[in-house]
Amino acid sequence: MKYPQLIVSLTLAGTLASGAALAQMPTPAPPQPQQSSMPGSAPAAPEGAPASADLDKSGKGLTRSDLPKDNPALKEMRAHFGEADKDHNGRIDAAEYNAYVNKGSAAQQQQ
Repeated sequence: MKYPQLIVSLTLAGTLASGAALAQMPTPAPPQPQQSSMPGSAPAAPEGAPASADLDKSGKGLTRSDLPKDNPALKEMRAHFGEADKDHNGRIDAAEYNAYVNKGSAAQQQQ
């Protein structure tokens, strides 16, 4: 009867060792959204949010009043304008706009 006990012990040890090995495997990173490879092109705004160039006709940056009130994709940006304005100059430039809008879309995709 020593052999069945030995087989069970080896099976149990193998199962525990494989479980420990699998627990140490790194989890794969979530896929990153593809960026446009064309030089000079701005990253695409998420669905519903207009591109910053469409809103900023003067090229001087957007103020809170430049953001349309009827666009639900920009409702949070209007409410948290100071958070989007990283350099606190009272205007949101294209980089700040794209960073804030893309941050919001990434948070929605994780949910």
